[in-house]
Amino acid sequence: MNENIEISVGIDDTDSPKGMCTTYVMYRFVNRAMAEGFEIIGMPRLVRLNPACPFKTRGNAALGVDIRLDQNKISVLKNMLLDTIFELSEIKEKNTNPAFVIFERKNINDKLVNFSRNAVKRVVELNEALSLIKSYATFSFGFNGSRGLIGALAAAAYDFPSGYTYELIAYRVKEMRGKKRLVDPKSVFEADAATRGCTFDNVDAENGEIKITPHTPCPVLLGIRGLDVNCIKKAFDLLKIEEPVEGYMVYKTNQATDDHIINLERINDIEPLTSVSIKGNVVSLPRQIKGGHVFVEITDGFDKIRIAAYEPTRSFRKVLMSLRPGDSIQVWGSYKPRENEPPTINLEKIRIINLAQYGKLMNPVCPVCGTRMKSEGKDKGYQCPKCKYKLKNAEKVFEPEKRDIQPGFYDVPPKARRHLSKPSFLVVLKDEGKS
Repeated sequence: MNENIEISVGIDDTDSPKGMCTTYVMYRFVNRAMAEGFEIIGMPRLVRLNPACPFKTRGNAALGVDIRLDQNKISVLKNMLLDTIFELSEIKEKNTNPAFVIFERKNINDKLVNFSRNAVKRVVELNEALSLIKSYATFSFGFNGSRGLIGALAAAAYDFPSGYTYELIAYRVKEMRGKKRLVDPKSVFEADAATRGCTFDNVDAENGEIKITPHTPCPVLLGIRGLDVNCIKKAFDLLKIEEPVEGYMVYKTNQATDDHIINLERINDIEPLTSVSIKGNVVSLPRQIKGGHVFVEITDGFDKIRIAAYEPTRSFRKVLMSLRPGDSIQVWGSYKPRENEPPTINLEKIRIINLAQYGKLMNPVCPVCGTRMKSEGKDKGYQCPKCKYKLKNAEKVFEPEKRDIQPGFYDVPPKARRHLSKPSFLVVLKDEGKS
């Protein structure tokens, strides 16, 4: 009697800047697996890995799926994976390293789960992935140096420790790839208005842009993110799409979960090529440089670091420009050291905890006519230039600046938001146990 087994498959690094998308490779593979009679368990996983990793391509997504099948058919599934990757991936591109792994689900242990979590937060080593795959995988295959095995392993073992969201991704027919995407912008705004709250980041209202369509020559037509599958499908049905659609698939994702963030107490503990959250006090006035980038320094009481809002964050830069020394804040962002530049956190969002009283010492105001008085010289008091009233023993007075910002959360606009960054308004879904 044949016995069914449950396996986890991970795929990564099939794309390049010139095209393809690993989600599409997974879409095609899942459809082939179902046609073969294999049972898909739950939803495919779309796992965004460390956004600060220097080896990433575009959104740095790896894909995973769980499957139940006859144990005698595992070689059929392996060959199906190989055929799909050979057919679809950008395997001829120098920096594309397609890979897949197959694990029996019963072999997904804490070592594999911890590696997958680390791959979202840090730069992990290929040797570690290879060692774990050698010890626990049923099959694996890596092309062009095998670096894709890192993401493949991560997606196969991922357990959504910070919660999850969903994304519906629709795909273009081959003839339309590389051409302008024919999705009516007005219908996107209407779909967003009808589903807002259970979908998010469909549009960037501040900049008047739709955010569901990419700008690359890949197979993706559009992606709708949300917290409810039926709601996402409703938004999709409301769209006016004026080109043929090959099909779509809904993925369970770690997008908008802040799962990449490492929470720290000390600036000195920040690791290069990671994303962090840390509290501190502002110690400098904001500085805007040519190009529109804004910088401010903060301290944790021991060390200092610069925080930055770059030009693409648009109005978010006004938040930094409104900060003053003594303000207490919490910041989220990535730390990617650059030669000849001071250490800098590239901001994703900020929370203003408390505003300091900030102002200037000013000459007193004339008590008679309200005009700003002028100094008569050191220790000689002040005289009103209008009515000539004198104050002999007066001193400069502190006048607080009227602040045009309030305590609370401030996000970069959807236009500049990273896939993993959680909007401050969003509460993501949680599993009772592991995914």
